[in-house]
Amino acid sequence: MNAVAEKFEQFEWLTHGISAKTANYEPGVAGTGEKPLDYQDRLGAIATMGSQFEKSITSIIVFGDKSEMDFEYVRSHLALIMATNAKLDNRREPQKINIKDLSLLIARMVIDFALDPALENNFTPQGRLYYAGIRSWQMDVEAYRKTWKQYENMMVIALEMAIKDAGEAVENYRKNTYKELKA
Repeated sequence: MNAVAEKFEQFEWLTHGISAKTANYEPGVAGTGEKPLDYQDRLGAIATMGSQFEKSITSIIVFGDKSEMDFEYVRSHLALIMATNAKLDNRREPQKINIKDLSLLIARMVIDFALDPALENNFTPQGRLYYAGIRSWQMDVEAYRKTWKQYENMMVIALEMAIKDAGEAVENYRKNTYKELKA
C-alpha cells in the first residue's frame, strides 16, 4: 500500500457512499447484516475527536470543498503557528509581504500539499512559492529557505499529527460502532 493510501485509509470508511448518486434505501447491507453508514455516523466519528483542528481537517478530508469554514479554520490555525513562532524567534517581517499574508498563503499550500502529496513531486522550491501565491518580487527562494521554511515545516508537522490523530479517532469509532451492532 502506498503512503497516500495509508495516510487516508481510516477516512475511507467515512467517505464510503457519500456521493449524490449513492442512494441507499435498505436498512442493512444485503447479505452481511452490516448497517449502512449514514450522516450521523460521520458526524459521530468527527465529534469524538479531541480538538477542533482534528475535526476540521477530517471534515475537509471527508466532505472536500463543501467545508469552507473548516478549511478557513485549519488555514488560520496553521498560519497562527507560523506567525506566533516567527514572533517568538524575533523574526523581522519580510519587506514586500506582511507576515499575516505570508502565513495564510503558506498555510493554504501546506493543506493542499498534505491532501494531495503528488503535488510535492511536481513543484520546484520556486514553483512552491508561486503555487502559494508568493511572487519572486515579494520573496526569493533563498530568503524563504533560510528564514521561513522552518515555519512551514512546523505547519506540516501539526497538520500531519492532526490527520494521524483524527484517523485513529475514526478507526476507534468504527470499531465501537460495529461492536454495538453485534451486541
